[in-house]
Amino acid sequence: MKKVLIGLAILIVLAIAAAVATPFLVPAQIYKSRLIAEVKKATGRDLKIDGPVTFNIFPQIELRAEDVSFGNAAGGEATEMARLESIEVRLKPLPLLHGDIAIESFVLERPAIALEINRDGRPNWLFLPRGAARDAEETERVRHGIISVLGALHITDLELRDGTVSYFDARTGRRHAATDIYMKFSMADLDSRFTAEGSATWNGENVRVEVGIDRPSAFDNGAPTPMTLGIFAAPLHFAFSGKGEGVPEVRLDGDVVLAVPSVKDFARWAGEPLGDINGFGPLIIRGKLELENGRYAFGDAEIAFDAIRGHGGIQFDDSGPRPHVQGSLALGMLDLNPYLPAAPAMPSAAPRPAAAHGTAADSDANPWSAAQIDTRPLKLFDADFFLGFDSIRYHNVTVGKSSVIFVLKNGRLTADLTELALYGGKGKGRVVLDGSGPVPAVAQSFELKGVNIQPLLHDADNVTLLSGIGNLDMAVQGRGRSQRDIVGSLSGTGSLHLDQGALRGVDIVHMVKSRSGVMALNWIGLDQESVFAGFSASYTIADGVLKNTDLRMDLPNLPTTGVGTVDLPHRRVTYRLTAKVDNSITVPVDVGGPWDHLTYKPDIHTTLENFLPDWLIDLLGLGK
Repeated sequence: MKKVLIGLAILIVLAIAAAVATPFLVPAQIYKSRLIAEVKKATGRDLKIDGPVTFNIFPQIELRAEDVSFGNAAGGEATEMARLESIEVRLKPLPLLHGDIAIESFVLERPAIALEINRDGRPNWLFLPRGAARDAEETERVRHGIISVLGALHITDLELRDGTVSYFDARTGRRHAATDIYMKFSMADLDSRFTAEGSATWNGENVRVEVGIDRPSAFDNGAPTPMTLGIFAAPLHFAFSGKGEGVPEVRLDGDVVLAVPSVKDFARWAGEPLGDINGFGPLIIRGKLELENGRYAFGDAEIAFDAIRGHGGIQFDDSGPRPHVQGSLALGMLDLNPYLPAAPAMPSAAPRPAAAHGTAADSDANPWSAAQIDTRPLKLFDADFFLGFDSIRYHNVTVGKSSVIFVLKNGRLTADLTELALYGGKGKGRVVLDGSGPVPAVAQSFELKGVNIQPLLHDADNVTLLSGIGNLDMAVQGRGRSQRDIVGSLSGTGSLHLDQGALRGVDIVHMVKSRSGVMALNWIGLDQESVFAGFSASYTIADGVLKNTDLRMDLPNLPTTGVGTVDLPHRRVTYRLTAKVDNSITVPVDVGGPWDHLTYKPDIHTTLENFLPDWLIDLLGLGK
């Protein structure tokens, strides 16, 4: 930004030189030719004054040049870097008697400035003759020369009317343009207060700018000076009050308020739309700002983002190829639901007619969302961030007081939950969202202890099968362009251990104790449950199907095992529980259906084989 300002300052200085640096009695054509030659020598660019140049003494000293243009760098997209409809300078007569130049007003009418960066990264506001090179020392001499010229001139008011500034980066193809620019600058000398105010239209919005610097000369010698800065538009309100320096780089240090009515609208206005996502509404940041060489730091910050409230510190570095954010925040309640894709419709929990396993009536369409996942927000910036919060809400799951370390690099986000309070238990976990490649990938791993499993399963996916308090661990990963694709690709392992609890939907103990109940099927129902003293199971997942072969339940004098699968893409369970009486008689129960509406069916044939003699089974015609 500083280099851009220096380039614009050079243009203004050249324009001032065109107006006041020529003896009044020399014919206009002569000093016009001399000025064009000097500009060519200094910059390697062509200065043209195609309109008339007039000089008047009465009723006031006035110099005017029309149709002025300044050539672009070689190979630039635009023919001209700058064009002005007219330049008008009015001088104060009394200072001329003492050899001083005091400008009462300086007006640039309809200037059009084209700022460009070529494919090699070279900006067109570096004014060098073709084939010339300028070292750091020479650049510094030019900068001091500009300051010297501005210091020698006394400009009461400088106005820029109806201007246009365009920006084009050939490396990325990005274009920006500000139109309807009006700016008014006031500064008696470099030791007097400088003020600038004006407005412009950028990306369809009117932007108002206000700048105040107490002593501009201090800005050049490395001494801080009080200053204010304000940028106001419908998508953005920014106000700064503090101190600034200009050497060796621009530095700001002071109080700041940043208010954005809608982050989503602001991103769209800035040319970086966030896509079709929820949330990202109002943002307000108050705190201490430090700015130096493209690095911004907010200290003692108070942040309000949508319904999120917090305090901490944030640093933003825009000096690299991609913006980098780091810092820490302490938040209250963090509700992530406004920032998630719309959840797919849940299968109805209303009773439905029973159907044999494998029939068409027992098969549901895949309920997961097929909407394409937009990973572009992961590539907008890199981040290293610590986040502490009182609670988090994700879909229906509520997490208690916890802390997370976020690392976002090249589109890959890793969230390490170093402290995790969850449904009465504690643990740790890691979530990875990888949007760096053409196909998004997800990985999750958790180790939890002392968790109340029933409300966790219910809030996570409306599952009410199990209750109890215990430990669980899992490590799964998947990839795909939609939620449906990812669930269908899931693979991994996990285990669950409960000290005590219940299996809802069947009372296995009552079934075994009442043979007549078995025959009448009175022991089956959603209001029934099997209370156990211990429960353990491990599982593997492949292609979205969870498989378990070692389930064990410790029922009163009735050990029970289980084996089966859970089809995660279709949210369906196919399972068999087997209870043993006296370690000899087995009582199997088939469990199946949608996992939020399971049905339980006894294997009648196997049960009868365990309770009736063979001759009676043959007599009844129930043999296999």
